[in-house]
Amino acid sequence: MKHPKTIQKGLDYIVAMDATELSPLETRELLRKTVTKRFEIIDQIMSAARKEGIITDKDGMCHFTYESHDLEFYKPKIIHSTEINNCRCCGKNMKESYYIKLRSGLLGPYGSKCVRKLYLDYLFE
Repeated sequence: MKHPKTIQKGLDYIVAMDATELSPLETRELLRKTVTKRFEIIDQIMSAARKEGIITDKDGMCHFTYESHDLEFYKPKIIHSTEINNCRCCGKNMKESYYIKLRSGLLGPYGSKCVRKLYLDYLFE
């Protein structure tokens, strides 16, 4: 299914996350830190993820069912850049930035500590 670019970025990020379950609040907070700060867009991403079968709700938790989705998985990459920026997660000023490259676009910039908090641990192995 074709989605607007921001919603597609959110879906790509959810598919790329290395998590099996999170609370709805944790999932929304991760989307706020990575994709958009607009709550109505986050709601649309969550709704699209449920329709696509990426997220199922059980026992008050969001369960990620990657094997049942029909989105083609693209392993994101971490891009390092030497530039002065503010971290999208914590707002801290930094000289080295990290971006997450998804098929649908870039997410970031993030500091070295914050990029590791986004459930993408397998990219750092």
